[in-house]
Formats: sequence, structure tokens, C-alpha cells
Amino acid sequence: MTDFKKILVPVDFSECSRVAVRQAIDLAQKYDAVLEIFHAYEPPYYVGDVLIQIPDKPALSVHDYIKQSAQTLLDEMLTEVGGLDTVRHTSDLVAGVPADAILEKCKDTSFDLIVMGTHGRRGLSHLLMGSVAERVIRQASCPVLVLRDTYPAG
Repeated sequence: MTDFKKILVPVDFSECSRVAVRQAIDLAQKYDAVLEIFHAYEPPYYVGDVLIQIPDKPALSVHDYIKQSAQTLLDEMLTEVGGLDTVRHTSDLVAGVPADAILEKCKDTSFDLIVMGTHGRRGLSHLLMGSVAERVIRQASCPVLVLRDTYPAG
């Protein structure tokens, strides 16, 4: 069995992402691995130089607002998920289509494992939304462990 020394954990701030982070922490402790918590946010391609003005704050472009919001959510998640202080970890935030960004990150950096959550959508919602996890599983250059936050009964 491979020793996992670098583990990528893509997150979307959902409960299934938190489950994936907790599992990745357990694996990092077992293998003395480094975690990278990673979030890709999709920039608004259809918006030009539109500014957002929030009271008592400077005006921001829509892209900068989305980036700041994503960074805030990532920071909150890193604070709320227990156990991160017991492992070596980094975090990264990039603009891009999530599946593409995850696959690009794996291509640019050698990860031994990807641990990620999935919402487990089926039927029409899966057809319309697609599955980031499914695409990553099919195209990743390393093993992928996919977790759900809940599993259907029996």
C-alpha cells in the first residue's frame, strides 16, 4: 500500500466537505502527511466592471467580492473543523471551474491522494448539475477517496 504524504482536500463548504476534511485529518495523522485544503470558486464571467458597495466598506468588483467571500468561508471552515491543529496543512483558493481547478492542481503538484465529499445527487439534478467528484475520479492521476455526509438507510 502507498504511503500518503501529500493529500489534497477540495472543499465547497458543505457538510460533505467537512466530513472529507475530518477523514483527511485522520489519514494525515496515520501517514504523517501534509494536507492541502483547496477551494475553487467560479468567477462571474458574465459581469463586466460592476462594483458592489456595502455600507461602511470600500467598493469592490464582483470578482473581488466573490473571492473575499470564498476566502472568508474557507477561513471559517478551517477554524471550525476540529483537529487541523494536529496535522501539517496549507490552504489554497483559486478562481476556476471546480473540477478543472482540482485536476490542474493535481497536475501541477504531486499529490498522493485526493479526499473529497460528494452530494450524492441522482437523476435530473445530477444531469443538470453534473458531478465534480465523478469527473475528478475519472481523470485524476492519483487515488480519490469520495465521502458523503449521509448514506441512505438499508
